[in-house]
Amino acid sequence: MRKTTRITLAITVICMALAGCGSASELSTPAHAVRSVDSQCSAGADVFTECIVTLTDTRKVDCVVYSGYKQGGLSCDWYHVSGVGKELAR
Repeated sequence: MRKTTRITLAITVICMALAGCGSASELSTPAHAVRSVDSQCSAGADVFTECIVTLTDTRKVDCVVYSGYKQGGLSCDWYHVSGVGKELAR
């Protein structure tokens, strides 16, 4: 009886896991309609680079990019995002 319970539980878990493997729904926005993000970065061989990133809604944000040996990161100043009439409300 105990073995049957374990087998039933295992089959239930496997069926639940496979139930999530359905077909993906279509994207709400076609790939060709998505606009890319533009960036302008300072030139230099330093591990820190300053970039001005223009978002798809024309706002601009200043970012610092760290690019070291086998590691990296990105930090952006979201409190001072600028754009045409789209200043960040505090």
